[in-house]
Amino acid sequence: MTSKAALLGSPRDWAIDFAVATGVGAFLGVVGPYGSFFNGPLGVRLAYWIGVTWIGAAVFGLAVRLSLAGGRRLNVPAWFMAAVAALLGAAAQAAIVAQVAVALWPHLKRFTPFIWYIQCLAISIPLVVAYLLMRPRLLGPADAPPAPISPQLPEPGPAAEVTGPPVLCLRMEDHYVRVHTLGGSRLVAGPFERVIDGMAQEGLRVHRSWWVARAAVTGVIADGRNLRLTLRGDLSAPVSRASVARLREAGWLKAEPSGGN
Repeated sequence: MTSKAALLGSPRDWAIDFAVATGVGAFLGVVGPYGSFFNGPLGVRLAYWIGVTWIGAAVFGLAVRLSLAGGRRLNVPAWFMAAVAALLGAAAQAAIVAQVAVALWPHLKRFTPFIWYIQCLAISIPLVVAYLLMRPRLLGPADAPPAPISPQLPEPGPAAEVTGPPVLCLRMEDHYVRVHTLGGSRLVAGPFERVIDGMAQEGLRVHRSWWVARAAVTGVIADGRNLRLTLRGDLSAPVSRASVARLREAGWLKAEPSGGN
């Protein structure tokens, strides 16, 4: 299960979001887009635009994180889920921002909800794209929240020479990777591909979000056209259809699996 910290972000994550939002808001306050340059003195514009970007940081920070988590569970590309978050988040932001702006400048009542929506969307889309591109660089190893690990069990098998218990599988969770062993699981920070490259054990990436050690596989379950690998430690991992041929070539699937529940 994805930890709450990995799903919603740590306090440091949110501090970075609001720090960036403050900088963007200050810039917009000076530039005064959408005619706001003529709506009042610099101090008012700064307060307004920094408030707007803070609202956006709260709305989009939550919407994007939740959408990406949902996309991983549904195996939907991150860019698509982020686009959905941007479209829906802009609507929520526009509803709030319109009320604030009209309270400050009553003559803005002439703007339709569609105009408010387009204005919020035009600013929000570049920020969401920047979030997706820059977030892994902003997060360092210190961002990985600690995860309790059960007392480690003695681990027999061909990988016994590896320091610590052998890894059964890896699962991508947001900007972290969950490492499963017989002794429990923990989260590490870093791109999924980099963590896989650091594995000394023989294994394969069987799904966009899963890597499995070959020694951990105990069987295969078929449910229609969907396959799952059963693993030691009462774990299982989905197999993407694109990975089936590669697994057969590697000898992981020696015969057509029979149907299972």
